Amino acid sequence: MRYTRLGRRIYAVGGNPPAAQLSGINVKLTQLIAFAIAGFMAAVASILMAARLNSGSPNYGVGMELQAIAAAVIGGASLTGGRGNILSTLFGALTIVIVQNGLNLNAVPTSLQNIIIGLIILLAVGIDMWREEIGLIFQRMVPSRNP
Repeated sequence: MRYTRLGRRIYAVGGNPPAAQLSGINVKLTQLIAFAIAGFMAAVASILMAARLNSGSPNYGVGMELQAIAAAVIGGASLTGGRGNILSTLFGALTIVIVQNGLNLNAVPTSLQNIIIGLIILLAVGIDMWREEIGLIFQRMVPSRNP
């Protein structure tokens, strides 16, 4: 994402669409390409899930939205946009899978699993917000080295 023109444009549009527009990026086209890529990836995931389950149903992906958001947020993506990377999101997804596997092995009900994942998302968002506030406090406490 950082090393391609399209990736940088997607970051720019995700972070601040008006600023991206003013810098010469075609925001509508970039959004269209991003959604087309996301749709293609969803189609690939659907085919893989149908192949794994040897059947198809429109209800197979219900409830996976929470897991996808959790994986991205735990991986460090900002909910306000413009920040995050693919490798960190992969580690976030791995974290979610490990937590769910541990909860399944301990026979925790699905509804309680969703609550626990929601709490993990809240914690990750809180850390993201606190990280910025702590950085600002730290900047105020440490004097500038420039005379």
